[in-house]
Amino acid sequence: MLHSQAFLFQQSPSRLRLGLRVLFIFIAYFISGKLGLQFPFIPPNITLIWLPTGIAVAALYGWGYQVSIGIFLAALALNIGTGVSWHAGTMIGLGNTLAPLVVAWYLKRKNFSVNFIHRDDVIHFCIASMLGMTISASFGSFVLWQADLFTDPKFAWISWWAGDTVGVFLATPFLFALMGSYPKVRQTYEENFIFLCIFGVAHWAIFLSKSGLLHLTFIAIAIMIWAAIRLGNLMASVTVIASSAFAAIATYCGLGPFQSFNPAESSIVLWLYMATLSITALLITALQAERIAATNELRDAFERISKVASRLPGVVMQYRIRRDNSTNVLYASDAIEGMFEITAKDIKNNASILVKHIDTADKKAFLQNHEYATKHLSPYQMEFRYHRTDGTVRWLFLDALPELESDDGSTLWHCFISDITERKAAEQDLRVAAITFESQEGIFVTDNQWRVLRINQAYSRTTGFDAHELIGKPLPRHLSQQQDDIFFSNIYQALDQHRYWQGELWAEKKNGEVYPQLITLTAITNDTGMITHYIGSFTDISRHKGYEDEILNLAFYDPLTHLPNRRLLMDRLQHLIAMNQRDDAHSAILFIDLDNFKTLNDTRGHDAGDLLLVEVAQRLQTCVRESDTVARLGGDEFVVVLQALSQDKDAAAVQADKIAEKIRLLLNEPYQITDFIHHGAGSIGVCLFQGGDITVKDLFKRADTAMYEAKTSGRNAVRFFDPAMQAVLVVKMMLESNLRVALALEQFQLYYQIQVDAEGNVIGAEALLRWIHPDRGFISPLEFIPIAEQTGLIIPIGTWVLETACHQLKKWGRNPRTAHLSLAVNVSAKQFQQTNFVETVTEIVRLHNIDPSRLKIELTESTILDNVDATTEKMQQLKKLGIAFSMDDFGTGYSSLAYLQKLPLNQLKIDQSFVRDLSDDENDATIVRAIISLGLNLGLDVIAEGVETVAQRRFLIEHNCLTFQGYLYSKPIPIEGLDALLAGDSSDHQFLLTPPDPDE
Repeated sequence: MLHSQAFLFQQSPSRLRLGLRVLFIFIAYFISGKLGLQFPFIPPNITLIWLPTGIAVAALYGWGYQVSIGIFLAALALNIGTGVSWHAGTMIGLGNTLAPLVVAWYLKRKNFSVNFIHRDDVIHFCIASMLGMTISASFGSFVLWQADLFTDPKFAWISWWAGDTVGVFLATPFLFALMGSYPKVRQTYEENFIFLCIFGVAHWAIFLSKSGLLHLTFIAIAIMIWAAIRLGNLMASVTVIASSAFAAIATYCGLGPFQSFNPAESSIVLWLYMATLSITALLITALQAERIAATNELRDAFERISKVASRLPGVVMQYRIRRDNSTNVLYASDAIEGMFEITAKDIKNNASILVKHIDTADKKAFLQNHEYATKHLSPYQMEFRYHRTDGTVRWLFLDALPELESDDGSTLWHCFISDITERKAAEQDLRVAAITFESQEGIFVTDNQWRVLRINQAYSRTTGFDAHELIGKPLPRHLSQQQDDIFFSNIYQALDQHRYWQGELWAEKKNGEVYPQLITLTAITNDTGMITHYIGSFTDISRHKGYEDEILNLAFYDPLTHLPNRRLLMDRLQHLIAMNQRDDAHSAILFIDLDNFKTLNDTRGHDAGDLLLVEVAQRLQTCVRESDTVARLGGDEFVVVLQALSQDKDAAAVQADKIAEKIRLLLNEPYQITDFIHHGAGSIGVCLFQGGDITVKDLFKRADTAMYEAKTSGRNAVRFFDPAMQAVLVVKMMLESNLRVALALEQFQLYYQIQVDAEGNVIGAEALLRWIHPDRGFISPLEFIPIAEQTGLIIPIGTWVLETACHQLKKWGRNPRTAHLSLAVNVSAKQFQQTNFVETVTEIVRLHNIDPSRLKIELTESTILDNVDATTEKMQQLKKLGIAFSMDDFGTGYSSLAYLQKLPLNQLKIDQSFVRDLSDDENDATIVRAIISLGLNLGLDVIAEGVETVAQRRFLIEHNCLTFQGYLYSKPIPIEGLDALLAGDSSDHQFLLTPPDPDE
């Protein structure tokens, strides 16, 4: 509206501003008037286009009536300039001032909008302009007629009125558009440019072309309509003025469709064109503004409805079902994406997608109800389950109303769909709660004053009270010395603070019997946090009370010895550690493991073992104080916890050692087990601790470590925990952990140490396992082989060694220079004892397609002695395959001649411990001579390992040992080094003299 426009000022302008405005209006009116008087229709003052009047209307409406003085002075000056008298000029100026003043006054009374946003604005504007201009036309024509400047006053009046009116139609909308704000239209710079080009070309063709194309005048109207619809009020006004200017200039120059031999006729046609163009532009602008306003209002209404729908707890949807059963969604609120995991756009042309995810059990009823409702145009409601893409199932409620569309017989459905999953769950919970309320437990409900509101049947069965005896009355409670008012006040306080309390109470039945109950009390609150009700559930635990001691005994005590079990022991230790945080005294834990207990169980039976455990438990309890703890962990393991020892660590260690030694001696005394005497012993590990900086788990670990140290030292001993023990164990555990992944990570590597004959020719090599760790580097076999034996990892490692060795033999077999070489592989006792060892070796040899005689398996004496018969059988099977056997480290074990002649050996290997001191120790020399002589007499090859000097080699040759292995020839080297060594001429005796490795 006008009052919202930026150029209107409700308050009176300042004098300076008013003066500037008056001056501006004077100048604008005077210049535009001078321009209009250059083309008089009836000389000297009448023209068919009088723009000053339009300027005056805009100024008076926008800036107020104060600027009318500027209009009057400008009109006076213009008229006097035409040669009329001062009196005539004053009267004409007065008419030129009153006319726009009346128009401005009328428009303000009609609440006119300068943006022409309604058709009423155009009508009021046109009426005001045409009526108002009658004033100026009447004043002017009368004055000039009285001055005898023309003879036809009627024609003069009409001409004056027409000129002023068209001036308002042309100038005023343009000035309103400049100063006002109007509805925005969609436009681009490209469209503006195209419009200007078309406007210029078309108007040149219509008005300036010499051909005078009258029939193209309608194009100017079309261009004006384009501007009014697409480019807005301002561009429409500019278009009208520019088109009018084109027409006026062309007509004045004798061009265009409006030129005629009669100038008056041309002017009138031109005036009609301008008036028609102006009014049409205003009407189209108003209609477009109404359309935009209606569109905006509709959009705003839609957005408001969408906002309301988005706040509803469900989906608002409208869809249409056509007669061919095709569907399309007309509207769906934003909640559809969260409920159905689909957008309205996805189902815009196919609403049936939603039906696909309805649960199979509900789909048939859904479709039947939908078909019935469609047929009878009746609303229907239904609950159904909907499967979401994440696998969850949601309960939905549909409320639908059909509407038959008369146009094509389609059915329009108005739907509201809500998620009722929580309601369904609540209903299920209510059903469960109703069933639970009538469970086997007694349940009661009271108000916040403990007046009974409801009890279940189990309550009546337990207490003997019927519902009508308690409802509305205070809940019965049993008062006693233990359950006094203070006791119940504490319960009430706990309920106020925590809204929950559970414990045991003594209650009284209707018959006066007092019984124990396990009760749970819950406080129910409202939204403000105020307690409104109490719910209690209880069970009669009279029978369970009798079982408590037995249950406690089973839970925390060993049933055989009646000592505390592991659970109670750990609890007491935890309590002791907590106490030590406030006490400087030391404590100690003793781990006791009975020696050879398994032997007693295996020979005398478990009954005898149980009797021994009972006797040990009794003896242990005699060695400690009442404050100490004796517990049985299980099997033959016992634990003694000594507390309140000395604050001095050394003194505490002496005290603990004295008690441990007393226990050890007592365990050494004979045991009378039924009809026999048993002599036993125990290994004891002791760990001192002080303060709370240790955990129960660490205590167990340390005492257990000390106990195993006692076992290792020969059993029947006492050992205190030393941190060094733990460090060794940690290193061992880390090594074991790394060893488990070393094979998969290809950290193992075979090194090879050549074997040569007396002439120095290489006849083979021994494969030696090496571990190259990525962080620790080289790890000695003496360090990791025992761990591999203990953990069983030696079996897959040994298999890998055999496979790698056979792979190398296959490579050698392809080269005539190395085809004769043999390769010795060490096999551990655990690997050799595997039942499938023969099959494994056979399969490896077959897969690599090697000459079995080139593979030599080295076994130690201990491996063979574990089971001579089984070992001999396996060796015979492999011997038939062609595989050779060598007894490694011969002379260091039993060296029994009885089994030596039974075994299918091919070679004896003299241990390096005898070869090392051969030159200095006569005993070693004698043993070496005996081994050589024994091997030769049995028809076996003899090889000496650890040959490091020429003197040792010479001694061996002199006594007929003609095969050697040692650092004199080569240290163990990787395959690359061995290939380089074998590539040379072996007769040149290219020995690799290197310092011996102490691990070799």
